[in-house]
Amino acid sequence: MPAQPDLRPDALPEQTGFSLIEVMVALAIFGLAAVALVRLTGISLASATSLADRQWAATVARNQALEALLSAQPPAPAQGRERAGARDWDWQRRIAPGPAPGTMVVTVDVRDAGRIIARDQLLWSPP
Repeated sequence: MPAQPDLRPDALPEQTGFSLIEVMVALAIFGLAAVALVRLTGISLASATSLADRQWAATVARNQALEALLSAQPPAPAQGRERAGARDWDWQRRIAPGPAPGTMVVTVDVRDAGRIIARDQLLWSPP
């Protein structure tokens, strides 16, 4: 006949594992961390898109400023649209007197929805 197990509390092996409360707290912490990571990913994607737009706008501003700089004629105020990336960008070129006689400061602003998204500035001097 097999021996009867000893069921006295001090004779039972020590129980290991997590209680239900501990598991629920751990899941709550994990859930909060997961939500924070998902939100951070969304913000990161929005920032990357905004940064790409600013880069395209800066390219348009530089192109227009360089066109004015390389022109044989003195630059004049102008505005227009240029395609860069997958969209058209509105730009405006302003001219101001330069620091030395005969020079001009060429400023090109690229706008999106009425706000300046990129600006470039060069000093034009006669050849």
